[in-house]
Order: sequence, then structure tokens, then C-alpha cells
Amino acid sequence: MKSLRLIFLAVILLLFNSCVDPLELELDPDARRLVVDGMITDEPGPYSVRLSRSKQYDSYHDNWSVVEAGARVIISDNRGNQETLTETAPGLYQTSADGIRGQVGVTYTLQITTKGGQQYTSAPETMQPVGPIDSLYFEVRPYFELNEEDVQVTRYAVHVLLDAEDPAAEKNYYMWRWQGTFRVSTQPWDYTEKVGNVRVPMPKDCCETCWVTANTNSINVLDDRLTNGTNLKRHLVTHIPVTEQAFGFKYHLEVKQYSLSEAAFNYWRILKSQIERGGSIQDPPPANVIGNMSSISNPDERVLGFFGASAMASKAFFINREELGIRVGPYVMPDDCRVLSNSTTVQPVFW
Repeated sequence: MKSLRLIFLAVILLLFNSCVDPLELELDPDARRLVVDGMITDEPGPYSVRLSRSKQYDSYHDNWSVVEAGARVIISDNRGNQETLTETAPGLYQTSADGIRGQVGVTYTLQITTKGGQQYTSAPETMQPVGPIDSLYFEVRPYFELNEEDVQVTRYAVHVLLDAEDPAAEKNYYMWRWQGTFRVSTQPWDYTEKVGNVRVPMPKDCCETCWVTANTNSINVLDDRLTNGTNLKRHLVTHIPVTEQAFGFKYHLEVKQYSLSEAAFNYWRILKSQIERGGSIQDPPPANVIGNMSSISNPDERVLGFFGASAMASKAFFINREELGIRVGPYVMPDDCRVLSNSTTVQPVFW
């Protein structure tokens, strides 16, 4: 009987092994592809281009820099104008404030020569017009999440919405980016540090008041295939969780609406779907999203990223704490407010 059980177990294991095909990935440790991120607009410069290198698939450490430093980067147009960008930080290249400026209807190209002599170029991008933002407004909506005790609690978020015109004469593609700014007041005089097992008061002299900047953290693009000629209504720009830190006083929000070419829209749309994929086994495998950059030195080399040309329209407004319709308590942080990310003690000009 024991022998029959052993034979039966061996057959089961054999069947399991025969149903699984081993997956062998051929990883090229030297496949660090150039990544390009840049845009020229019709708003005042400077404009920025970031260059970096992708990491190998199984990279788990950061003992080497991914930025592409020491390159020669040029933006040119079809009217004979061009500007060589200045590397203001490793891998970050910028135009001068009074240098080349984007214009609707003009075509732009990005050219790159790396420190090693490899040459790259973008496909020509023609700047398309963009309509104005008619109105910008918000609604406060509840959502639910589990707290640290795994108890469901109600939270609130500010949903920022806009209305905008959509011309009927042409196909339009849009992208929206936003920047939020809020003031925080902290209590540096209550700062303590742990000495042994006891927290000892160590008051700080500076600083109590700061302004914190929050930037776009998602991709928001749209085409007018279903709304051509019909104005955009209640388009969701972003949603911002209501916290004591962000909404303790008032919140300034600026929304920028960009025109996109069809190629740029397709790039950002696919990248958005890659980022937001739910992770189901039915999902297609993730892949590098190819943009409009190519290698002149090696046509077979794959280059990542996109260089775009976009017209921009913007609108800004303040959200006052009293307008939220819900209670927002005081923000308590016994520390120098400058330790917060993206904070400054310099008051913005619009505040």
C-alpha cells in the first residue's frame, strides 16, 4: 500500500513538472537606453530637457548614476533658429530665459550628441494651437480607506474640474498639468530629540512659516474624438486629499492646458496605460514606450522618451479652507517647516 502511494505521488509531481515551461530571460547588462524628457512651449522660457539612461531589468542598487551628463543639446526650428542648451545640473539641460521661444505653427527638432559621440534626433514636432480654459472649480467628495487599525474611515478629497472650449475645425489633443502651493505654520519651539529613552526639548529658532509646492503626479491626456466641437465640461484635472497640512489656510492651484500632436498624445496615452495597469494576469506584458527619438549613430538602437512642442493656456485660483464645507483641524508639526519636501520661506508673488 505504501508503495502505491509513493508511485501515485511521483506521477502527480511528474504531471506538475510537465505543465510548466521554464522562462529564460536574456538580459543585456549593457542595455542602458537613452531616455529623453523635454518640451518647448509658447510660454516664456527657460525650457528643460532631461537626459538619463534606463537601468537593466534586474538592477536593484543605485551605485551608479543614471543621468546622461556632458551632452550637447540643441533645439532648432524650421525657420533657421536654434539654441544650444546649458547643463545646469547633471543630466538637466536648459535654454536661457531670453532664448528661443515656441510659436504656434512652427516646427521644432531636438538634437543630442552625447559625451561619447553618439548622435540622436527627434522627429519634427509642429506646435498646435490650444484653446483657453473657460472656468476652473472644485468639489469636495468623500472616499473610504482603512486606518492603521484596519478600520474603515471616511476621508475627503478636493476634485478639481474645468470647462474649456474645443474648436470644431480640427482634431485636438490635450494634456493637463498642475501645480499646487500652500502655506504651513509649524511649531519649531516644541522640537524634541530622543536622548536615551527620554525625549529632551531642543527648540529651534527657525522657521515657522513656509510655502510648500506640490506638482503633477499623474498623466492626464484627452482627445476630442467624442466631443469634437462640443466644449469640454467638468473634466477632472486632479484630486487632492484634504489634510491639515495642505488646507490649513488656503490652497493656490494653477492648471496648465497644453496642445499635443497626435504622436505626442499616443505616446502619453500608452505611457499612462502602462503606469495605471491594474496588474491582472490578463494584462499585456509591460514594454518600453517608444517615443519620437531615434539614434543617428545606430539606427537599430531603441531610444526612450519624447520631445514635444505644445501651446499652453493656464488658469489659477485659490481654495479657501472655509469653502470646503468640512472641518479642517490645525496642523501640528513640532519642527522647522523647511524640513518639508519642496518648501521655502520665500512667499510666492501670487500669495
